[in-house]
Amino acid sequence: MLTQTKAPALSLFFSSLPFVVDKGKIKSILGKMTKRLFSLIFSLFLLIACAVKPKVTPIAKTITIFYTNGLDLNNIARIAKFVKQEKGKNPCLFIIKGKIFGTEPITTLLRGEAEIAILNRAGVDAVILSADFLRFGTKRAKELQNQGDFFFLGANLFSVDQSKPLAQEYLIKNLAKTKISLIGVLLDTTSFYLKLSGIERKDPVPIIKRLVPMLRLRSDLVGLGITNANSIPVKDVDFVIGLTDSQLTKPNAPESETEPTVHRFDLLLSDNNMIIDGHDSKIFLADTVIEDSSVKATIERYQTLTDSILDLRIINLRKDLTIENLLNTISSAVLVETKADGFIFSNQLVKNPIPKGRFSYRNLFSVLTKSENLPIIFLKGREIQALKDKELEVRLSPKWKNSKLVLEKDYQIVTATDLSEIDLSDRVINLTDSSLVSIVFNYLTKVK
Repeated sequence: MLTQTKAPALSLFFSSLPFVVDKGKIKSILGKMTKRLFSLIFSLFLLIACAVKPKVTPIAKTITIFYTNGLDLNNIARIAKFVKQEKGKNPCLFIIKGKIFGTEPITTLLRGEAEIAILNRAGVDAVILSADFLRFGTKRAKELQNQGDFFFLGANLFSVDQSKPLAQEYLIKNLAKTKISLIGVLLDTTSFYLKLSGIERKDPVPIIKRLVPMLRLRSDLVGLGITNANSIPVKDVDFVIGLTDSQLTKPNAPESETEPTVHRFDLLLSDNNMIIDGHDSKIFLADTVIEDSSVKATIERYQTLTDSILDLRIINLRKDLTIENLLNTISSAVLVETKADGFIFSNQLVKNPIPKGRFSYRNLFSVLTKSENLPIIFLKGREIQALKDKELEVRLSPKWKNSKLVLEKDYQIVTATDLSEIDLSDRVINLTDSSLVSIVFNYLTKVK
């Protein structure tokens, strides 16, 4: 097959002209014109790009929500002072989410009254409840709610019998002409306090989906506050507070994280209350932040009342009580008081021995690692035997002491230790009528 080679188009054009031309000069001129043309096109492109700027929505205001993970009586006075100062600069909310009750004598003896009074003085807007709020029973929980000047949020905590919510489902606050609503829910928990109080933790998703459309009509923004969770159950809300620390930024973390901390959640809004941005950070308060005087005074008042109770009851011990003696005494006291089949504890229940002589309620609080009312659970004989093998102390009632454990029999056991391998939420029968410290002190009064 034959092929024909085609000459370049420019050469054919020059050869067809009736006169002689300088091909090199023509190519040079054409090259310069091409460069100028590309330069002109590029300049025109830049001009158009600069003229068409993306529309940026200006930030009109910032709404701030401060929150802490639980109540820390040692630091709440400083945190309250800091938040009150911030409230003077910018509209904000102050939320406590999670546990508000500790194991200190002030809680055990006054059954939550001190914490509610302190939160009132701190200017808290709401508490997002945990199961710990039911430590003293449903009746006491209702009494404490009546004493509070703030919202108690628990949208998915309902009475098993009456299907009535334990607390409020949401709050609505007007901040800088923006109405903010916040739904509070308790997510994952295995706490036995719910069962003992006749309270059911319902699936929060349907409840949130029911509340959101109604709150859209009554507020500009709808948020969700969560406790005990690492994930967000729904995406129908505008913002969520209560994420895990791993999801937060830490702008000023010191070398030690034992200092008072508060979380700051900022919502950056446009004029029409559209969220432009939102971020959550942890703030570590410096020593320069002083304590709020009214909160400090309230803590001191209730601490004085607690001290008077601690020092009021005094007995005289005739002999020293070693740690082993104390553990034996505690076991006997619990089994006599509760009439349970057994008592489970670890050697860490007692911190140090007690010398003979004057001995008060305060002394007993100082040596016990647990002081609150203890759960009474049922365990199979085989489960009790397995716990013995794990170096936990198991003391049986005298009526079973000389008997062999029946492997499939249910025994009523008081436990003063966390049994992580057993889900106590389905095993708890009741709580001891009195706190452990009260049980032991009353027993020592009789046998001193």
